[in-house]
Amino acid sequence: MNNYVAKHDKLVRHLGMTIEEATREYARVSMPITENNKNGMGLAHGGAIFALADVAFGAAANAGQVNGVVSLNSTIEFLRPGLASPLKAEAHLVRKGAHIQSYSVEVRDADGQLIARCMATGFQTDVPLPA
Repeated sequence: MNNYVAKHDKLVRHLGMTIEEATREYARVSMPITENNKNGMGLAHGGAIFALADVAFGAAANAGQVNGVVSLNSTIEFLRPGLASPLKAEAHLVRKGAHIQSYSVEVRDADGQLIARCMATGFQTDVPLPA
């Protein structure tokens, strides 16, 4: 996929994420549960789940943009443990203003169970994205 985040974000590659779809209104990103992103109890680590939600937000917010969108605020609720791999995050545009965008992100496991939900707000900068 030709997406700024997919091309430049090193954490995406490190955690084995795949940006499956990304438009300004919607993005879907998957991540396998591996030994490298499990917590001490053998479940998907909360930091990895949050990273997945954040990448889905970033992939959508920056899709097709010339100038970058950066995070202003994110809140996340962890609802269930991440057990069934892969995890998938879907970001949906909630509000698009001239400078502020808000997205709702849901993270589900391979069984379709809702693992976490996140609200992410971004700011449209005047900083060009690298090619």
